[in-house]
Amino acid sequence: MNLSVKQFGLVYAGVSGLFLLTLVFQLQMAHYIIKPMFMVLLMIYHYKRIPGMASLFSKLVQFGLFFSWIGDIALMFDEKIEILFVVGLAAFLIAHLGYSYAFVKNIKDSSQNLSVSTALLYGAPFALFTGFFFYYIKDGLPADLFVPVLAYTVVISIMGITSAWRKGHVASNTYNWILIGAILFILSDCVIAVNKFVVDFENDAILNMFLYLSGQFMITIGAIYHAQNISSK
Repeated sequence: MNLSVKQFGLVYAGVSGLFLLTLVFQLQMAHYIIKPMFMVLLMIYHYKRIPGMASLFSKLVQFGLFFSWIGDIALMFDEKIEILFVVGLAAFLIAHLGYSYAFVKNIKDSSQNLSVSTALLYGAPFALFTGFFFYYIKDGLPADLFVPVLAYTVVISIMGITSAWRKGHVASNTYNWILIGAILFILSDCVIAVNKFVVDFENDAILNMFLYLSGQFMITIGAIYHAQNISSK
């Protein structure tokens, strides 16, 4: 898959648009066929575009994409088999941890130290947002999901915080792509939680998947830029 980022972006956008149409027109079989393709496309493109041997950072990004793929498949059937919601939650929790570790690795590999004041400045918005969000949904949580959802909320906050902490430790191209991607990923999780535990609103699946697919794409492209930046030094 030797496509430029722009070319791949057009392909990805085209497939994403086709997939969103399966949600609009409730084409369930097409939905089941297309949805598992996205993370596979991102994994292949990421692998093909990183120069030389994959670094630990690149391997962790692949790890995150792989567990996101598992989560995608589990959540396709969670309304029919309830336990699959927990399986999907666990898979995405692991994916977020993989991304978080990758972002921390960027910071450790940098010659710059992360100051306490910078850590608080960039981390506070994510911690406050996810904290208030959990408070908003907590009354709608079933007792058996309270702790898992709380744990997941903490982990997505950590993923967002570590993506923001990369500021000054990596080039601006990779920083901007991954930061925005992380924010979109977090927002997609929030849409799922609101719809499942607070209020069932129309077109939630379309909004969720638009945010999620955009976020994963941006994280992947940002990871490719980082690998290329390191290779060119």
